[in-house]
Amino acid sequence: MAADRAAAQERAAGTAVAQSGKVYVAGGLNAGGLARQMLVYEPATNLWTNAPGPPTPREHLGGAGFGGKVYTVGGRAGGQGNFTAFESFDPTTNQWTVLPDLPTRRGGLAAAATCSGQVVAVGGEAEATFEEAEAFDVKAGTWSSLPPMLTPRHGLGVIAMGTTLYTFAGGPKPGLHVADSAESMDLAPLGSC
Repeated sequence: MAADRAAAQERAAGTAVAQSGKVYVAGGLNAGGLARQMLVYEPATNLWTNAPGPPTPREHLGGAGFGGKVYTVGGRAGGQGNFTAFESFDPTTNQWTVLPDLPTRRGGLAAAATCSGQVVAVGGEAEATFEEAEAFDVKAGTWSSLPPMLTPRHGLGVIAMGTTLYTFAGGPKPGLHVADSAESMDLAPLGSC
């Protein structure tokens, strides 16, 4: 792996979203606490810039990209517990929009967007780990519940390929625990590509 120019600031526990040829790093923690700015990396120029951060500063959030927009979902902040915040960033206007709250309050979750315009939030943790999977229909502006994951997890990886959602690894219990789970979910009933 090649070393790219250093990011505009140190960051941990944020989310990274690829959209429109750029990488957006939202949320997380920096040396001063909760990160207030979003970092934007442009691979073509190997340069980092800053953009406004999500209206709800938080860490251990999920992120996804669809239709040129960046979506941030859930997360937590130290002694404030888990959040239901759901927001979108439009790079063309440099503005954030607050969207309907995530139905299940959770941090440590993962998110991905399908080709049909569903932003899917899976897993997470509080006193226990979450099996929940919920989808936000970008066109309709509404959340719906999906079948639960077979193995509740936090800190998991998730991707959407077409209308199939894949979840990988994660922690089956709160804290530092690991799982080798890999699952898939057919989301074609929510819409085709």
